Amino acid sequence: MEFNTIQDFRRNFTHVYHSSVAPELDAFEKTKEQQKKKVNIVYIVGVIIIAIILYIFNFKFTQECTTSIVFTIMTCFSLKKWFCKKFEKTLKQTVMPIIMKAFGNFVWVNSSVIDSYTLQATRLFGRFDEKRDDDSFFGTYKGLAININETELYYITRDSEGRRRRHTTFQGVIAQIDFNKNFKGHTIIRRRGLLNSKVYEEVKLEDPEFSKMYFVDGSDQVESRYILTTSFMERFKNIKNAFSASQMEASIKDNKIIIAISTTRDLFKLGDIYKPVNDTKQFTKMLDEFVSILAIVDELKLNQNIGL
Repeated sequence: MEFNTIQDFRRNFTHVYHSSVAPELDAFEKTKEQQKKKVNIVYIVGVIIIAIILYIFNFKFTQECTTSIVFTIMTCFSLKKWFCKKFEKTLKQTVMPIIMKAFGNFVWVNSSVIDSYTLQATRLFGRFDEKRDDDSFFGTYKGLAININETELYYITRDSEGRRRRHTTFQGVIAQIDFNKNFKGHTIIRRRGLLNSKVYEEVKLEDPEFSKMYFVDGSDQVESRYILTTSFMERFKNIKNAFSASQMEASIKDNKIIIAISTTRDLFKLGDIYKPVNDTKQFTKMLDEFVSILAIVDELKLNQNIGL
């Protein structure tokens, strides 16, 4: 079943949550407490190790002492993140298939729904050799196929001693949405910087504020200006503000728009070990984050054919 309004999603979510999701949550409370105890043990062990390090170095913050303390703290935070993510994954594997009954024909997976080749073809991203995916969704809304991928794009380098270093190119959500408009070219909307390398010829636009924020180039000047109307540009700016995104860029090609929303927040998060498992706020927040992606279709009026 396909929903055609945001209100449909919200109404159905309330029903499904109370009738099907909530009864499943109590069973996870014990598991959550076990993970929470493990995190507390990690913190206690970390404090003990730091105290030992300080004692060994006679409480003098030499370079070796500071490096050892920083390494211990980073290890503790990494272990905490691992335990928290492990619990969230366990919870989601059970409840997400149930929750998705509230999301029409959308399906949740914790694997990629937008491949690396497609992302490279957008020309939005710098170098990346690796792709780490978290929550992903695919389905249709108002007749448009939509893929939503929470992902991190990165590459690895090694120093002279062979130690790996990870460089994140992009972190956030990428949405691939059918564009119900017939066009043949490629239009790229990127954040304007001091130096913007051109893929195509820069497109001169009517909105000076938009032009200050974004560098737009396209393979077909006429087509790009036809797509990027003043109302489209205004709505595009509104979406960035709604997400509180540090950066939002887009590629329009092959009758699809791919929007990359940069954010360091862990979106679609469930199972905070410091809150009750049945805390409804986390589920409501996840719903809000999901429908805000769908709202892009409404905001940009992507389902309306402009006859290009």
